[in-house]
Amino acid sequence: MTAGTELAQRLDLAAGATTVVELDGACGLSRDKIGGKAWSIDHMRALGLPVPPAFVITTDGWADYTERGSIADEIWAQVLAGIAVIERGTGRRFGSADRPLLVSVRSGAAISMPGMMDTVLNLGMTDAVQQALAAETRNPGYAQDTRDRFVHQYRETVLGDANGAVPTDPWEQLRGAVEAVFRSWDSPRAKTYRAHRGLADTMGTAVTVQAMVFGNLDESSGTGVLFSRNPNTGDGPVYGEWLVGGQGEDVVSGRLTPRPLGDLAVSQPAVHERLIAAAQLLERDGRDLQDIEFTVESGILWLLQSRPAKRSARAAVRTAVAMVEEGLISADEALDRVTPDQVREVLRPASGDSAGHEPLARGESACPGLASGVVVTDPDEAETRAEAGEDIILVRPTTSPDDLHGMIAARAIVTELGGTTSHAALVSRELGRPCVVGCGPGVVAALTGKTVTVDGGAGLVLPGEVVAKPVEQAVLDDVRQLAQWAGVEGAQLAERLENRSAATENVEQEEVTAVQVPVTELAVLRLVGIKGRVNADNLAASLFSDAAEIASCCEDLVAAGFCATTPAGFRITPEGRPRLEQLLAEERGTVDAAAMTAAYDEFCVYNADLKVIITDWQMKDPATVNDHADADYDASVLARLNGTHQTLRPLIARLGGLAPRLSRYLDRLDRAVERIGEGDHTYVARPIMDSYHTVWFELHEDLIGLCGLTRAEEAAAGRAH
Repeated sequence: MTAGTELAQRLDLAAGATTVVELDGACGLSRDKIGGKAWSIDHMRALGLPVPPAFVITTDGWADYTERGSIADEIWAQVLAGIAVIERGTGRRFGSADRPLLVSVRSGAAISMPGMMDTVLNLGMTDAVQQALAAETRNPGYAQDTRDRFVHQYRETVLGDANGAVPTDPWEQLRGAVEAVFRSWDSPRAKTYRAHRGLADTMGTAVTVQAMVFGNLDESSGTGVLFSRNPNTGDGPVYGEWLVGGQGEDVVSGRLTPRPLGDLAVSQPAVHERLIAAAQLLERDGRDLQDIEFTVESGILWLLQSRPAKRSARAAVRTAVAMVEEGLISADEALDRVTPDQVREVLRPASGDSAGHEPLARGESACPGLASGVVVTDPDEAETRAEAGEDIILVRPTTSPDDLHGMIAARAIVTELGGTTSHAALVSRELGRPCVVGCGPGVVAALTGKTVTVDGGAGLVLPGEVVAKPVEQAVLDDVRQLAQWAGVEGAQLAERLENRSAATENVEQEEVTAVQVPVTELAVLRLVGIKGRVNADNLAASLFSDAAEIASCCEDLVAAGFCATTPAGFRITPEGRPRLEQLLAEERGTVDAAAMTAAYDEFCVYNADLKVIITDWQMKDPATVNDHADADYDASVLARLNGTHQTLRPLIARLGGLAPRLSRYLDRLDRAVERIGEGDHTYVARPIMDSYHTVWFELHEDLIGLCGLTRAEEAAAGRAH
């Protein structure tokens, strides 16, 4: 029987509860029980890698603490037994002046989230311990540095007071740190993060307690971060940084300048060799690019954590292809690991040399990138000519959902009106199309038929074709390989990946129940008209109806000449538009015009707020695209979106009472918020699918029509850019 099993069995708490377990490589508990950090420690020990001894207080321990409001005596007894396990593993004693043991205390939810307590290092430090460490190492500077780090971290993370009194009893320090981890589960930031990702508050957090190893001990000590491949390019070999004399997060904090990992290879080649071997093992075992934290103490390597690494779009593409070639993953897994946005990003050319080119138009940068083509002003013409192989630039006074098919077909988008929160700006970012907005009146007429280059980053429309720096051949080769596995040409890869995701979404959407509203010719024809191109499955999902019923209705519309079929789905025909206008006019006659106008005026107030929220989701500032690496930033934007939606729900419900056909909009927006909460952020603003932004714009179009207005009139009034 392992020590971890003994710890688990000594407690007499809730049936089935496991509260304190040694991380000896045989723990066997899931991430949900012990958290990602503890799971990583246990798994690395199972692989035979050098990891400092540790134990974990599981989420069952958190649940008991939450119910009682304090740590149960039975659980605390097991914490003491856990410390004893670490003492036996290190030959040191906690709180002793003879070979003292110091530990780290870390939070450990199954899913990393902002708001949880930061790690406390060097816990167990006292005056006597400091003196003992100084005597043992003959390095009083190290002992003082370790003491200073502990006091600062304990005050900051546990006490929340820069001048707080740190307990002098090591066991009180430990209890305080464990309770602080448990309390941090209910911090406002953590609760907001969970609420907007659909994570249950009952998941709870574990607490990992681990023996300290010291990168600040001497000149043969240090700390570092290692990636099993370069997270910027996806290329091997390993990539990392190393800081002599560092501890904790010194490498990633930005306070100090680390050295390339090659310095470790020169100063301690044997350590470097063991580190590289460990990284290779962890990558093979995890079948993914790994982010590894390590410490070297007096020439001895210790691994602290390994997890899948965050990576650039280029690294995501390169790693996916390379790992298939190396036999680590399948081609299907590779396609699942690359997103449509990552494909678009790696294929997006940089700005070109505009010297000698006097701009034909200037506006605001809405989406960076460079694209050349012939200017077309009609979205239907843009689609037709693009399908024939031409490079098209769509230039419009402003855009609406009616223009989406033309925007998809175009290489770039330019508008006379609107700003960085306009429909053109928001949609172009999701499509990855270079876009310049707000170029001023007369631009459509001035550019029609000309060959131009749109420099989205600079906000310029230049004459002729401006040559961009070509995309690297290695990138094209990787995209071509992914496309081959997906069964499409390289230019169609992003769309194919979208469809893979949509196929799963459609299956899930079939299970959604909503208020049943009869499907009418108007409902179908209007949605086809707004979406531009849409298949029967997506129509059914938007209308909460049976796909077979919708397909039959569409076939009737095709037979009547009101719709036509295309490879991308059904589209409305020129003959269908008068029919749609007739049906909309009949619907308007049944609506209380004054009540609808008042509701639309209220809608427009929120419309301005929502466009800012979507823009903030896409751009952190006018010059910085949001790469969604900052979880705190994303959580704050999603919190605003959710708050706005909750405020809007009564208004949208009221709209359904004024015009029954609009009642489905509340169901669709609720569903988007639900999917966002579950972590699927494509439901924020992705075109084509029923994202929040897409549904909102479709509702806007319907309200404009039901009020007897036109988009051109509303654009001129500044309410529909």
